Amino acid sequence: MSSENSPLDTPIAEGSASSEAQVLSEIVTWSADCPVWQRDALRRLCSRDKLGQPDLDELLAICKGEKEGRPITAEHIRDPAASNVDVSLSKLHNLQNVNALQPGEILSFNKTGLTVIYGDNGAGKSGYARVLKQACRARLPKDDIVLPNIYAAQRGIPQAEVGFRMGGQNQSVAWKQGAAADARLTAISVFDSRTAAVHVDATNDLAYTPLPLRIMAALAETCKEIKGKLNAEIRVIENQTPAILKNPEGGPDTEVGQLLSGLSAKTTDAKVEGLAELSEADEARLKTLAVDLANDPARVARQLQTSYD
Repeated sequence: MSSENSPLDTPIAEGSASSEAQVLSEIVTWSADCPVWQRDALRRLCSRDKLGQPDLDELLAICKGEKEGRPITAEHIRDPAASNVDVSLSKLHNLQNVNALQPGEILSFNKTGLTVIYGDNGAGKSGYARVLKQACRARLPKDDIVLPNIYAAQRGIPQAEVGFRMGGQNQSVAWKQGAAADARLTAISVFDSRTAAVHVDATNDLAYTPLPLRIMAALAETCKEIKGKLNAEIRVIENQTPAILKNPEGGPDTEVGQLLSGLSAKTTDAKVEGLAELSEADEARLKTLAVDLANDPARVARQLQTSYD
């Protein structure tokens, strides 16, 4: 909001449809048979709309076995079991290192009705909203993180206490940026202009794409991106391949020819070195040929012819 005394620009919608939560849970189950890099991609896509270049580079490294992946689990999505329980926020308090918000401030939410938070620009409304988006469930743009007070002498990790009601019972959890959020809070979805699931198409009609479909579509696009990167690396390697390996001189029926045609990362050094070394018989034959070729071929031929006459 640009005007003063504006309301909090992040309304809270509690308890989204359980069917969506069930589909997300099924995606996690389905992904168990997927490669680790795809499961890692699903985890990332559950918290952001689109993967950036650093994400793609890391996924490529995981795909090639150069880096460990972090597969998606139930904690990265909304907990389906929470759909059957009434969950609502009660308060947000004990904030530390969150923008310029004071640690002793408390943001309370009414049990029923609509809670409106308003104040001047810079009063901290968006700071509270950022914490809620991190602690609960939201589609987060990559740069949507909670920052500490830039004017503070010491800057720590942003953290807070989140009070909520679950099944009529008061609960409280500690939130800390970078740590996994409590699964119970995944029943609360947070929306704002940056996390809304609505987009405008070319005819200015409003269209809604369910979160599970958006995630799977983004995963398909990510697979294409990774495939393109792998193909590009393969072309580079092929261009660097020596001509002797591209067009081996050894016949396909020889041991050397069979080795070159089946050369791969699994080929052992011992196998190559074994074919590269000459046996004692080969060494003797080579010396004989060297002596023969050093002489005048015509004279040697006459001598051989004379010996057979």
